[in-house]
Amino acid sequence: ERSQGNPYGLDHTMTSGIVSGLGREMVSPSGRPISNVIQTDAAINPGNSGGVLLDVDGRLVGMNTAIYSPSGTSAGIGFAIPVDTLATQVESLLTRGRATRAVIGISVLDGAQARVLGIPQGVLVLKV
Repeated sequence: ERSQGNPYGLDHTMTSGIVSGLGREMVSPSGRPISNVIQTDAAINPGNSGGVLLDVDGRLVGMNTAIYSPSGTSAGIGFAIPVDTLATQVESLLTRGRATRAVIGISVLDGAQARVLGIPQGVLVLKV
């Protein structure tokens, strides 16, 4: 995949990498968990947040959101919000003027990771 953005004010920047994981959970700077994110090793630096994550055919895969980095620069672990999640939020922004998302205060394992553990449907509650 490819990541596009404006890191450190350098516009028209494109990096490439692979999807390292799907359905990951990360913690936002405010401490709020963000579930079902895409993990990528494409270089995502400050300024790339909000940039597009594209597949090799140029199709939108997600929106660059955050990096894991003790130093504050790319350490090869970046995260993007999947396009399907974005679609519902964009619709909410257009119809209601704000993004709404219900939060019930649990962390779950769903999708491919849950199926690997023998959970064919539903979710596994990890933390309440």
